[in-house]
Amino acid sequence: MATTIVPADLNVTITESYTLNGVDYGNTINKTYTSNGKVSQRVMSIASKGDGTVWTNILALSTADGQGQVVKTSYKYFRITNLDTTNTLNLRVYNGSDYVAIEVSPSSTQLFMDAGIDSPTGAGAITLADIEAIAGQSSSATEAIDVEFIIVTV
Repeated sequence: MATTIVPADLNVTITESYTLNGVDYGNTINKTYTSNGKVSQRVMSIASKGDGTVWTNILALSTADGQGQVVKTSYKYFRITNLDTTNTLNLRVYNGSDYVAIEVSPSSTQLFMDAGIDSPTGAGAITLADIEAIAGQSSSATEAIDVEFIIVTV
């Protein structure tokens, strides 16, 4: 297949800045992910949890690119931001057999970079290469929320 896409580097910079009693704290961390050729960015609505069983599929990681799906072996970086100012985003990260739950506070962001996630179920760490699906729900039983995400792959 001929393509006009030229892979590029993703540069991520995280800056923390905090002053307490006149003393500055924080750091700047830079991370470069090289030779990436695909990016998906989206703003979407996440359903209210209803009775607690309602989940909105955000992303699937599998063996082929497709609608709402990326190749998991090509995965490099994922960031999701809860755009709601009141309700928490409940994330459910699935590795094919176990789930890890992550709460993303209102107006906050969750990054998935490099390292794995320790599963409280005793199943051990779930590495990013193990993730098969990410779903979400609003912490509200009646109000949906909006999120914005970006995923970068090779």
